[in-house]
Amino acid sequence: MGKTFAYAICCALMPAAAGATEIHLDCARSNQTAMVDIDTDRQFLQIMWGEGVAEEYKQGDSYISGPDKYGRKEKVVYVMGLDKSLVTFGTDRLCMEDGAKKCREQHVRNTLDVARGEMKYDNGDEIAVLTCHPAPPGRRF
Repeated sequence: MGKTFAYAICCALMPAAAGATEIHLDCARSNQTAMVDIDTDRQFLQIMWGEGVAEEYKQGDSYISGPDKYGRKEKVVYVMGLDKSLVTFGTDRLCMEDGAKKCREQHVRNTLDVARGEMKYDNGDEIAVLTCHPAPPGRRF
C-alpha cells in the first residue's frame, strides 16, 4: 500500500474516530463501481452501484415479503454493524411460511474493511472484491 493511499485512508477514518458520523468511499473493481456512504451513529450504510441501483442497510429494519411464486413467505431483517474499521452488513431471511417448495433461512454477510480499503460483497454467484478509497470532500447523505 502506498504512503499516499495509507494517508488517505487514515484521513477517512479520523472523523469516525473523532466522533463524526459519516464515512464516504468510492469502490471499484474492473467491471463495477459503487459509492458507499456510512452513518456510524445510525448504523446505516447505503451503496449506489454504478448501474444506478441503490441498496440500504439499517441495523434492525425489516419487512415481510409477499408470497413468492412457490407460496413461500419470509421476514427479511437488515444487519449493519461497525467494529473499529470493519463494517459488516447484510440480510437475514427468516422463513415464515412454506409453500410448494420448502423455505430455507439465509444469512448473508458482506464486509467493508475501511482500513484496508476493501469491500467483499456477496452477489449470489460470487464474492465480489472491490477496492475502496475516500470519496472527494463534500459528499453527504
